[in-house]
Amino acid sequence: MRTRFYKLFWIWQNQKKENWINEMASHGYGLISSGIISYDFEDIEPDRYRYKVMFLRGTAGSTRVRDFLRFMEDMGAVNVGHVNFLGNSVIYLRYENTGEELDVYSDLDSKIEYERIMYNYLILVGILNLFASILNLGVFITSALSGIPIFVNLIIGSLCLGLTIAVAINLIKKHKKIKKYKEERLIRE
Repeated sequence: MRTRFYKLFWIWQNQKKENWINEMASHGYGLISSGIISYDFEDIEPDRYRYKVMFLRGTAGSTRVRDFLRFMEDMGAVNVGHVNFLGNSVIYLRYENTGEELDVYSDLDSKIEYERIMYNYLILVGILNLFASILNLGVFITSALSGIPIFVNLIIGSLCLGLTIAVAINLIKKHKKIKKYKEERLIRE
């Protein structure tokens, strides 16, 4: 039986998304397709499959991504869905659960590159939210000074400011992770 779930993950939360999809698989739900916030599952034997969520440069139709997916198929992983995002792709791979993890970011350079891409997206989201916050709070203050406060702008401005703070916290986490990978790379060299 096919079941659809809706769940929102930020673009930089691929690990959280992957953990959720694998948790669903452990309960007998196998991912068969995905959208931006929708995930279609079918009934499967619990723990039969594991899933890997990957962020790749290029759209799903690009030569680079198609070549990578062929390589992954040779390793036993099947593409069950993708979402294109600003010229890049989030790919969902399914593979037989043998007890071993499919480690596609096996080298530190690819881990650093992935974290840098997510870091740059966070900066963009943070700047946009900060701008929206300043704009909305400015409109609220101006309207309040004129005697007719527009509370919608206060609410939106406050939400955007909260998102900006959340993004800043995630930027710090990503920065620490990049730094850790770089230090690990120096130790290995």
